Amino acid sequence: MHLAIYQATHQENSMNLPFFGSRFELDLLATGALLFLSLLVINEAGYRVGQLRYPGRPAQGSELSAVSTLTAGMIGLLTFTLSLSINFAQNRYETRRGLVLTEATAIGTAWLRTKLIDGEEGPSIAAEIEAYARARRDFTVAASDADVPALLARTNALQTEIWQTMGVVARRSPNAVTTALVNALNAMFDSAMAQRFAYASRVPMSIMLGLFIGALLAIGALGFQFGLAGKRYVVLTALLLLMWSGGLLLIVELNLPRLGHIKADVAPLEWTIQEFGSK
Repeated sequence: MHLAIYQATHQENSMNLPFFGSRFELDLLATGALLFLSLLVINEAGYRVGQLRYPGRPAQGSELSAVSTLTAGMIGLLTFTLSLSINFAQNRYETRRGLVLTEATAIGTAWLRTKLIDGEEGPSIAAEIEAYARARRDFTVAASDADVPALLARTNALQTEIWQTMGVVARRSPNAVTTALVNALNAMFDSAMAQRFAYASRVPMSIMLGLFIGALLAIGALGFQFGLAGKRYVVLTALLLLMWSGGLLLIVELNLPRLGHIKADVAPLEWTIQEFGSK
């Protein structure tokens, strides 16, 4: 089931544009440069078109005021859309980050409850949970989507092994202790599914593309306004375009749970694994 979800999601993500992180590798510096150059070119194009409106003299009066008002509205709407998109991507990052702690806690709880199981199955399940925790850590820190199928297969195999062993215990000793362990294992497995879905859930491509097109239109309109006025603001315009590029790049970064530099902290799983050897 995990593999089916991965294959469907991966097929959808593979259709993304290159500078929005389509496959396995992404040069964020090149992405930022591409975004900045795109905005710079459209701003220059808008400026030149604005100059052609009134060759040799700047626009005056109502037309310049109307263009300024419309441009301000476009910039304001773009700012609002950018903030929503950043919040959208950040929420998904925070979800992935929180689920690491949830999963680590579920694994630790299940492992501790195996100590209450009599017979050889208790240590066996504990050892399987330890291997499971390492597999989940490897899933969380995987640097490429290409590594995910093998890690999901490993997770599925360990879940099957754990559940088969637990079945022997539950049939032999159906009591409150075994019920508590069954519930802990269910929570552990459910948290793995939730984490898998969180990694697959990203900002929709339509939003990313719409935001980029909106930025081109707004920055082009700004250049057109400057062309009508016959004035250039090179430094301020460059700073504005740099900030817009940074905002778009931040969304790309947050939207790539494996390829970007902003990743979920794996420390809770590491701490859980370390506790296995201390108890």
